[in-house]
Amino acid sequence: MKDEGKEIKLRSFQYPNAVTYAKRYSIKHIFRAGAVVWTKYKGKDYYLVFRSFTRPNRGVQLPGGRIERGEDIGQTVVREIREETGLEVKIVCPLGFAYFEDPDRDTSNLQIYYIVRPKKHIKPDARWTFVDKDETMQKLECWFELVSKPPEYLSVGHDKIIEMFRDWLEEHNPKNKAKTTKQKYNRDD
Repeated sequence: MKDEGKEIKLRSFQYPNAVTYAKRYSIKHIFRAGAVVWTKYKGKDYYLVFRSFTRPNRGVQLPGGRIERGEDIGQTVVREIREETGLEVKIVCPLGFAYFEDPDRDTSNLQIYYIVRPKKHIKPDARWTFVDKDETMQKLECWFELVSKPPEYLSVGHDKIIEMFRDWLEEHNPKNKAKTTKQKYNRDD
């Protein structure tokens, strides 16, 4: 019988309401890192996606890949984006994670996501092809999508990452911070 994921309520003075998940990895487990490559243009938010001409069954994806030995997550994010898109990026912050599991093949996959920004300005209407610089040498088509566009067209789980990113943008919007402060202190000014 396979282990089922268990939610464990931790009791801690430091984190009184903390919740953690304890789960044994599958026999074939992969650690991956990915990113939402974020840019702004004329007051609108965009993120980068790509599609592989070589592996079309993978659909439209966010950049990312395996964490290699000796790399930390941030290094993987920067390397994968450079390999898959040609862009140089800087890390803004961690965003969240996705966990995938295929019990039929006894595989699992933990993906850690960051928010990053291109080092050089790029207009979001740009569309380009790029040959992946790793051993697969995939031919990729890269472009930006509006954050407000429904993300259902993305590969499995990537839509959830974009939902997390939307929440992050909302939480970090200065207009919303002012509203939250007014609500918190019952102020009308």
